[in-house]
Amino acid sequence: MREICFCGLDGELEDREPILANGGRWMLRCPDCGHLDDLGWLIEDSALMIWGEARRRREEPLEAA
Repeated sequence: MREICFCGLDGELEDREPILANGGRWMLRCPDCGHLDDLGWLIEDSALMIWGEARRRREEPLEAA
């Protein structure tokens, strides 16, 4: 899913860094400005799918090494 960050970064949400923020909330962090998106604007199932794909994309290069 394409999205534009507040800093102007345009790209796939799934390419952002998945993190566990304070309070135990899963969020995606913009690699340019650090903005955190909790995907609260999506229904829960969709948000979990996007977060899971972002996590998979981050882990995949490590598995190939």
